Amino acid sequence: MHGEIMIGGSARRVWQRDLCQFFTRAEVARYCLQQLTLPANILTIKLLEPAAGHGAFFLPLIPRLANACRAQKCCYNQLRNVISAYEIDSDIAELLRKKSTHLLEVNGIPISTAKALGRSWIKNEDFLEANLHSDFSHIISNPPYIRWEAIPVKLRRSYRKRFSSFKQRADLYVAFIERALELLRTDGQLGFLCPGTWTKNGYGSSIRETLTSRGYLKKIIDFSDVDSFEQSADAYPCFFLFQKDRDGSTEIFAMIDGKRLSRTGDRVRRRFEASSGPLLLSRNNGIVHVLKRAEEKFPKVEDSGCSVRVGSATGCNEIFLGLAKDLPVEKDRLLPFVNARSIRNGTVEWSGTSIVNVFDDSGALVKLAQFPRLRAYLEAHKESLKARAKASKSKTWWRSIDVLHSEWHRSRKLLVVDISAKPVIGLDAVGYCAGSGVYQIKSDSWPLDDLLVLLSAGVLGLFISALSVGANKSFHRFQKRHICNIRLPKWQDLDQSWRSRFQTAHGRGHLSDVLDAVAELYECEPKLLQTYLARDWQSFSHRPKA
Repeated sequence: MHGEIMIGGSARRVWQRDLCQFFTRAEVARYCLQQLTLPANILTIKLLEPAAGHGAFFLPLIPRLANACRAQKCCYNQLRNVISAYEIDSDIAELLRKKSTHLLEVNGIPISTAKALGRSWIKNEDFLEANLHSDFSHIISNPPYIRWEAIPVKLRRSYRKRFSSFKQRADLYVAFIERALELLRTDGQLGFLCPGTWTKNGYGSSIRETLTSRGYLKKIIDFSDVDSFEQSADAYPCFFLFQKDRDGSTEIFAMIDGKRLSRTGDRVRRRFEASSGPLLLSRNNGIVHVLKRAEEKFPKVEDSGCSVRVGSATGCNEIFLGLAKDLPVEKDRLLPFVNARSIRNGTVEWSGTSIVNVFDDSGALVKLAQFPRLRAYLEAHKESLKARAKASKSKTWWRSIDVLHSEWHRSRKLLVVDISAKPVIGLDAVGYCAGSGVYQIKSDSWPLDDLLVLLSAGVLGLFISALSVGANKSFHRFQKRHICNIRLPKWQDLDQSWRSRFQTAHGRGHLSDVLDAVAELYECEPKLLQTYLARDWQSFSHRPKA
């Protein structure tokens, strides 16, 4: 199910952030609200809800607020400054005022005062552009999750100027976190139910630095395996609780579905030093220790003699891809094409699909006058090619989205599938043009067949499971930014005896010996690596070296 949210008067389809299949939004909100430490005298709270929606976070506080007023013989008007709730959609804001008024009246507050409080609490404004100067003791929110490209250009520019965290490709929710942190008073608490991508992705770096240097994260609760959430591939829900201006360790645990919201699995405490780097949230301390030791011992992949690049996107596969016999262009304008489905048993197998190449060896566009058949073919499909957003106003409407670089499509390389439950990695020993959906790894120093086996022996899977945010439950994103953060020794720096033992073991297909050697290198138990083996691991027991 999806909902509409108004951004600067423009309706955008977004993931409805608080709908559940089995748990009501009120149940989830109450659980998150319970994680906050509220003051003994509830009337001293100053609570902000930046994206109020239907009020699932602050409405449960109304009975307590009304009872506290009566118990302390305070005027109900004293509640006017206790809550500030922002909602950008005017219809939803008006509905929320009515709900607040009704609940206040039910709890014994006169109707005229209830209406005044409802009007005072709920602001029909864009929180990110609201002129707020007050500081808040508690901030809790379930902000909208909206991709960069779905935000109107004018607002996107405005947000970029105002928020350092709102970088290219960022999700809108990170700007909500940044602004909320600016409004949090000394010793205040902030809780957000949002995607967990900020913990790992580049656009969350400034948020991570703030949360680890100006206080500490009290809790991080993983909701990604809660079946009650109807979630898209881009929503990885977690709830984090931040305590400003104090120090402590972070409690990390997960939730499961069932008849009630309950904690499951390992619960760990971890102290995060002040850093903008990715947060290691694995509840397996063994994994965290392996990664930390690897950081101390080894450089990152691209400092180990390797290069990483995403495969090439065409923007119009039905025109640029096909069998050679079905593509009426000059034969030297065709390249053998491979993708995720081409990886089998640790190798890359060409199915016969070709890609139309409109670039020369230097990466420059060819002159169509020199290729009459290519020009005729592209012009025959001009309408479809110009329909692409990036091509509609371009003089070179006929080009593919990405350049096909000869130094990549002619090279031996490893291909890694972008999204998968287990690592899927294969060796392109021929030199094919790799499409989107895979990442490519070249190396001038590492022998590629050795690198293939090392990464397949749990190294790629272990690092990605810790460094990336899952796409959906057990699936992971094997993207460049995560692959580049893998720690890998330089081949030439490895002891000769280890290299010989490793090569002999995988050359003979002795997989247990391979795991022993890799475990020794990363100072861990082979059993830990076994959990993260590549999908085609067993094929190395009988596959000859390429």
